[in-house]
Amino acid sequence: MSKFEVELRGLLNQDQKKKLELFLKKNGKFIRSYNRMQWIFGLSHRKKIDVRVKNTNGEYEFSLKTGAAHHFNRKEISIPFPAEKSEQALEFLKYLGKKEGVTAVRNASIYLYEGIEWAIVEVPKHSYYFEAEKMAENEKMGEKAKKEIKEVTKTLGLSILNSRQTIDYIKKLDEEANKKFRL
Repeated sequence: MSKFEVELRGLLNQDQKKKLELFLKKNGKFIRSYNRMQWIFGLSHRKKIDVRVKNTNGEYEFSLKTGAAHHFNRKEISIPFPAEKSEQALEFLKYLGKKEGVTAVRNASIYLYEGIEWAIVEVPKHSYYFEAEKMAENEKMGEKAKKEIKEVTKTLGLSILNSRQTIDYIKKLDEEANKKFRL
């Protein structure tokens, strides 16, 4: 059964990134770090079904999210597959009509603090942001999780992007950091 991913994000400058990282190292629990390359099909800010192939630390998966990219509460389904099938996976999507999009590189450190998963994300040679995430069983629980995330984010002195700011940032990444591809 898939769950709802409740995720809020905000931009970080270099100083904010360092302070948040130090705080989470001291007060949170380190979960993992990752280097991720993903193929995002279609322009990421224009769709309600988000289809991706992700390579995270050498582990591959199909990822599907429903709901607008700027919405905090999206349903997520992930299906792992072996690395040796990565070319076939892209070809599979090509024949389903998913032929173009952007590749995106993201590096992150993940911590758990106050029951919330905090990712400090680097867009290489571009910018930093945080993602604060909780999983919810349904949309009602998603609203509760959103409120909890907002409260903790406020106590940390961080700002959350609103829908318009999120769309603008995604567009900026598509234009400046992500690379277009065509299969």
